[in-house]
Amino acid sequence: MNDFCIHQTSLWKHRLQLKWQRQCILLAFLLMFAAVFVTLQRTSINNIKALRHTDHVRRLSTMNAVANAKKQRILYIVTTLAEYNTGTRATVRGSDRLQETLIPVVSEGIQTMIDAGYHVDLFLVCHFVLLPERQALIQSKLPAGVGLHSWSEATPLGYDTGREPFKKLENRTLHLSRQHRFVIKDHLMDYDIFVCFEDDMLITAKHVDHYVAMTNEIERLYELAPDEPVAPDLSNQDALRHYHGVMTKSQLARTIPGWIRVEILLNEEQYGAQNKTGPVPIDLEFGGTTKNVDPSVCCHVSSDHISQNRPAEPESSKLMLWETNIMPLGVRKLPDESWINWVVTQRGPNQGKLNATSIIGDYWTNRNNDYYPGSSRPSGQEFRYINNQGGWMATRQQLWRWHTEICPGGFLPPYEAPHYRYDGLDMRNVEWYSGAMQLSTVRHACNMQRIIMLDPANFSKSLLYHTANNKQKQLRDEGKGEWFVKANTLLGQLNTIRKRAEKDIDVIE
Repeated sequence: MNDFCIHQTSLWKHRLQLKWQRQCILLAFLLMFAAVFVTLQRTSINNIKALRHTDHVRRLSTMNAVANAKKQRILYIVTTLAEYNTGTRATVRGSDRLQETLIPVVSEGIQTMIDAGYHVDLFLVCHFVLLPERQALIQSKLPAGVGLHSWSEATPLGYDTGREPFKKLENRTLHLSRQHRFVIKDHLMDYDIFVCFEDDMLITAKHVDHYVAMTNEIERLYELAPDEPVAPDLSNQDALRHYHGVMTKSQLARTIPGWIRVEILLNEEQYGAQNKTGPVPIDLEFGGTTKNVDPSVCCHVSSDHISQNRPAEPESSKLMLWETNIMPLGVRKLPDESWINWVVTQRGPNQGKLNATSIIGDYWTNRNNDYYPGSSRPSGQEFRYINNQGGWMATRQQLWRWHTEICPGGFLPPYEAPHYRYDGLDMRNVEWYSGAMQLSTVRHACNMQRIIMLDPANFSKSLLYHTANNKQKQLRDEGKGEWFVKANTLLGQLNTIRKRAEKDIDVIE
């Protein structure tokens, strides 16, 4: 009996051992299978990513080739609040804004685009009713073949969201500047380039050419860029001060060409620019030659469109800006393989909301604390320095990336919570929609970095003419005359900072 029990116990142990061995073998097989599966999956994912990347490049190249092989189509959208001036902002009450401002500016700009080989259609977004005879008048002043469409009484109805409870529906003229986005969404696949500006901004073919060239170059750099920085352990503070070298994909995805509005000084004795240019020297020597801003790019108009407030060929020394100055600005050198080279980084983004991989650092004017001793850098969101552009432009590909990847809540309608309140009819200012502040600021916005090239020829192509020429009087009357900076002054001061930054690169290297 004992032998039988011992035998059974031994047999049971043997069977248990065999079962355990089989389970171990099965587990090992499963682990090996899982490892192979994971490896294959990773390989497959990498192959898919590579294929998608290759396909994206191929499609982009194809689209560019097709666009270059035919006339690129521009939808030029102009938002206009008043058919006749109301007398505010240093305008003449009752004067015909349509004939004195909108028609000359739009027809001048479109003619240059047609001459450059673009196909252009014009779309007017109006607060008022544009009567048939007035639309016919506009059409008669446009080059042949230009389509004209209009949206009368486009101002949305809404509540004053600054006052609660909401009781009264009213025309939200503040948000007329929002309505061009609906037009874009309706026609996104019909055009290659979208040019969206206020009715007194002169936009020419040279501006469009320049914007597209810079955008294509940034896209080329994006395709070549690494996902991670060369120095992966860079702190946020170090990233803010890092101003040259290789840029990551996330940095370049947030980089767009920018603009600065200028006016022509009409009476320098009465409405002149700043008397004191500050501590930063003005250096207009570029490559051994003194160079100024070229006013012909932004601000020369044909004889058909000159007026008392709109001279034909103003000199470079007459160009004035008022929405930034040298103190808060910085410069950056783009990757060595790029022809864009040195740029000024405009204000607006909140870099503190980003990780080091996405921060676009620069060389601040007061980096060495010698031009403005003891002064800290103004916030990127300080309205005084942000540069309202009076509008913006974009390619179709850019718009899609902004809408689907970059801008919280999307760039195009519908305007939905949480990033848009009250269908986008909250207290955002006019410039948030129409002046590119959504693109360049951070509060429920895209937080992108606008750049402007620093060589004089391309710097000139980034200046936009505010043809009303009324800010010089309006702001002077408000005691803000020291805000006026001549374009040559800013260019020369930026050149001083660029040369200082270049020397520091040489010292580091």
